[in-house]
Amino acid sequence: MRRSRSAIDVVSMLTLAAIVLGVAGQSVIAASGASAASAKKGVDADADRMLKQMTDHLAGLQSFTVQSSSIDEATMKSGEKIQATSDLDVAVQRPNRLRSTQRGAGDRLSLWYDGKTMTLACKESNTYETAEAAPTIDGTIDKMRKDFKIDAPGADLLYSKPYDILMEQVVSGRFVGRETIDGVAANHLAFRGEQVDFQLWIEDGARPVPLRFVITTKDVKGSPEFSVQLSNWNTKPKLSDAMFAFQAPTGAKPDKSVAKSCGVFQ
Repeated sequence: MRRSRSAIDVVSMLTLAAIVLGVAGQSVIAASGASAASAKKGVDADADRMLKQMTDHLAGLQSFTVQSSSIDEATMKSGEKIQATSDLDVAVQRPNRLRSTQRGAGDRLSLWYDGKTMTLACKESNTYETAEAAPTIDGTIDKMRKDFKIDAPGADLLYSKPYDILMEQVVSGRFVGRETIDGVAANHLAFRGEQVDFQLWIEDGARPVPLRFVITTKDVKGSPEFSVQLSNWNTKPKLSDAMFAFQAPTGAKPDKSVAKSCGVFQ
């Protein structure tokens, strides 16, 4: 799993957006292929099968929309924990379109990626920054993390091979049981990692989409958590290219520090 944390956290995507987007100042966690392969030895068969079904299903969707509601927790220098919430509308069209826009009020980031450029915009300050993007969603997520110093925990679910990303540093995993998320039957999985633990609740049945995603970062003081609830999945949306092109609001100003200055923890 590609997740790191600091006292600065901005948006949760996808995030899925993501699918949920978050800003973090530390380096992204990465593990070797050998580590990912050996990690499966500690994962029970049911957990591995259900995770693979979910990630294959997500990777096979050429387009989808989903709503996310996230809580991102940061541990302050004083030891106090602060939680920031974010509600987002997310749209994905593979291989090179992504949009994550904020619902309601708040000082949070939104993202537009149209295959050529990516734009981060802060609703509260009416500022934005546009940069050249990679030709794919995978490359753009990596570039966003590197250039904007943004960690996108939920965005691990958006990669073309999400199973490999999620399993990078896993050392064990298990099927916890069947539970209910917003009235929907779900399979609860829990995975332990070297630096990051995560849990997933996956819709039971023929449409194995993630309904809830929780990440605990163990190598940061206080072990802060990120969680996102995913709802209103539409796997056959009608999307246009114009939806992914950023249109600056009236009075909006360019700001090369928007990724750092926008958010609760700036």
